[in-house]
Amino acid sequence: MFCDAQQLHFLQDKERIIGMRKNEKLPTLDLHGYTTDQVQDAVELFLNRENGRKSSRVRIMPGKGEGKVKKEVLHYLKLAHYPWQYEVQPNGLKNEGVLIVFLD
Repeated sequence: MFCDAQQLHFLQDKERIIGMRKNEKLPTLDLHGYTTDQVQDAVELFLNRENGRKSSRVRIMPGKGEGKVKKEVLHYLKLAHYPWQYEVQPNGLKNEGVLIVFLD
C-alpha cells in the first residue's frame, strides 16, 4: 500500500491513540476453544498475572464466532471496571475479535 506523507502521519497518529506500535508484542490470552463457563476464570487469572507484571495493556482474543465468549469477556471487563477497545488493524478497520484491555 502506498501512503503519502499526510496519510502516513494519520496512520502514525492512530497508532499513538491506540497506544500500540507496529510489531509490538502484547501479552495475549487466546480464548478460542474455551466454553463460556471457563471464560471468567481464565480472564481473571490472566489479568491478575499481567497486573502483577506491570503490563499497561493486554490483548484478549475471544474471536467472533457466535459471540457468546466475547459477551462473557465484556461482561467481566465491565464489572471489573477495565477500559478496553477493539484492536485496530493496519488498514484502520476494527478487529472485533480482539480486545485491547488497559490495565493502568
